[in-house]
Amino acid sequence: MGNPDGAGRKALWSSRFTHGLSQEALDYSETTTVDERLVEYDLWGSIVHVLMLTRQQIVRADDARAIVRWLLAQLEAAKRGELTLDPELEDVHLNLETRLIEAVGLRVGGQMHTARSRNDQVVTDARMYVRQQILNIAREALDFVDELAAAAGRETDTVMLGYTHSQPAQPISYGFWLAAHATALLRDVGRHLSAFDRVNVNPLGSCALAGTSFDIDRDFTTTLLGFRAPMTNALDATSTRDFFLETSAAISILMSNLSRFADEVVTWSTHEFGLLHVHDEYATGSSIMPQKKNPVVAELARAKSGIALGSFAELFTVTKSVDLGYSCDLQQDKPALWRAIDAAISTTSVLRNQFLSTSVVRERGMRACWDSFSTATELANELVRTRDLPFREAYRVVGEIVRTLGSEGLGLDASERVAALLRDQGVSMDAEAIRTSTDPGRVMRTHSSAGGTAPSAVEAGLLELSRESNGQRAELEARSDLISRRLKLTLDTASAFAAGDELPSALEGLALEAREVRS
Repeated sequence: MGNPDGAGRKALWSSRFTHGLSQEALDYSETTTVDERLVEYDLWGSIVHVLMLTRQQIVRADDARAIVRWLLAQLEAAKRGELTLDPELEDVHLNLETRLIEAVGLRVGGQMHTARSRNDQVVTDARMYVRQQILNIAREALDFVDELAAAAGRETDTVMLGYTHSQPAQPISYGFWLAAHATALLRDVGRHLSAFDRVNVNPLGSCALAGTSFDIDRDFTTTLLGFRAPMTNALDATSTRDFFLETSAAISILMSNLSRFADEVVTWSTHEFGLLHVHDEYATGSSIMPQKKNPVVAELARAKSGIALGSFAELFTVTKSVDLGYSCDLQQDKPALWRAIDAAISTTSVLRNQFLSTSVVRERGMRACWDSFSTATELANELVRTRDLPFREAYRVVGEIVRTLGSEGLGLDASERVAALLRDQGVSMDAEAIRTSTDPGRVMRTHSSAGGTAPSAVEAGLLELSRESNGQRAELEARSDLISRRLKLTLDTASAFAAGDELPSALEGLALEAREVRS
């Protein structure tokens, strides 16, 4: 039989029940470990909620001051790492409210939850936490973009081999390769900032599912909590977790792009490729083979993309069949997204730092281009330009030459032999012209079409990338700054109010501004 006092303290919801949760059920359903990340956001939201209640004359000022003083003290304790949650109290919300009532009494502390439900409270906390993590992930990714772009600008003349189907294709520059990864990551930043807009809306005031009969001011709480606007439908606000799904999707795409980068680091640092050298600080050895140097950080980054993809699938499974109106299924949303967030931040950071110490083996890149017939297409192009051959005929001629050279263990740098093979097919071209037209460095530099690998094209692309990156960083910092200013305004207002001041009239203007923006 379960403890009627909820395994220690009497649960705040227990008046309807004759028995509390069994210990097994409590262990199965509590969320305090997951909710630890939400403590400061729950306190911020509660402070703003209480300020709104007293401003609307729903709670008396003296009672509200006692509550706010306690909440501010708890926020300081949380920042010092001194506030821990009790699993017997189920979640962060009941932990804080129970402790408040124990500290200031039921008559005063019991008023904090007026016109609020855990249903709108938890999703408010989650939106505040997730929006901050979106900005953290975007900032890490932008830092990586900028490092990749800076290195790309220094490496536009460094020749290396490009691949399709994991087979040698054409000469590219190391800078071109770096810029490609930077461009993909910049789109990831854009996806996160776009998701931020849909995350950053205010569900507080939706209560359990239908709003409230109290005369609350949702524009006031929206403004102080740094949200863009109140959510317009209480049932949707408390039920939806699409913002978890969208954030998880953006993280999954980011992790997929990081995994591709990590995979190329692993492959290109092998003995057989030898194109990259991973620093010792990001590699380990073998317990039995003394010669081994394993790029384990990049390997782990590939694997950790699975955390994000698995979390996305888990979230979809949790949410796909939940009816409108809160159900405890949704309690399982946070563990999945928290794992994905952690993986995204740590993976982006460690791959960026690994990259900063990774070096390219320049001589190997050029040699690989010669050995792999990577400039065969350009030889065919030269025959089109200077010998008036249709491209398909030029393609056939060069293909036969490549086949012969390969059987003889030669490459296109055997220009005298190439000239002889051309003559056998009725095409006259001297060895010097062949050497020039098939030189990997020259071929790379001639691919100057927009988006190409030539230094001029890469530099033009990097200018555009820099403009986009600067714009997105400004956008990111503006959003981050607004949240910081709203938190400071909340704390300054709450501290003054707790000390005996009236709520400042400036808050009226902010709430009015929010209403005007929304209308």
